[in-house]
Amino acid sequence: MKKTITDKEFEVLKDKIWYEFLENATPLEIHYSVITCNWDGSSLLLNWIKENPKVDKATILIAYWMSAPRWLKQRKDREDVLENHSHELKSFDFIEETEAKYIQNFWTESTIALDPAHDHQGYNWTDEYDDRVMLREIPAVMYQKLEGQQVEQPQNFDEGLPMSPVNYAQQVYDLFGEYEIG
Repeated sequence: MKKTITDKEFEVLKDKIWYEFLENATPLEIHYSVITCNWDGSSLLLNWIKENPKVDKATILIAYWMSAPRWLKQRKDREDVLENHSHELKSFDFIEETEAKYIQNFWTESTIALDPAHDHQGYNWTDEYDDRVMLREIPAVMYQKLEGQQVEQPQNFDEGLPMSPVNYAQQVYDLFGEYEIG
C-alpha cells in the first residue's frame, strides 16, 4: 500500500533528487538536462541555472529561447503581466532576469556551441512568434551564435534527468510508485 503525502511533500522529495543531480553534474550534463526537460515542471531547473554562474552560456541561452521570449515581449512591462497575464509571471521574470545577467556576463563558461537560429536539431528559436508585435526588443547579444563543442540530442536523459551512470530519472519515477499524492 502506498503512503499518502501532500503535493508539497512530494515536491520536496523530487527536488532532493534534482538538487543531487545538479550539484554533481558537469556543464554538459546540465545542458542536456535543459534541452530534454519537461518545461511544464521545470521551474526548479530554470531557477537553478539562472542563479548558478557555473552554467555554460549556451545552456542559459537555449533556456532563454525555449522560454519563448518573443511571446513575452508582447507585454509592456512586469506590471502589465501582473495585471493582465499573471499566469505568465514566472516566465516573464525568467526572461527579464536572464537577459540582464547575460548582458552583464554573469555566465562566463562558454564551451558548448549554440546558434539560436539553428540549434542542435536545426530548429530556429529566433523566429518563434515572429508574427507577434513585440513591445520591447530582444537584446542583440541574445541572437549571437556561440562557438564550442557541438552537441546532439542525448539518448540517456529522460524528462531532464540522466539515466546513467546514476539513474536519477528512475529515482523520480520510483517516487510515483511509492507515494500517493493527495
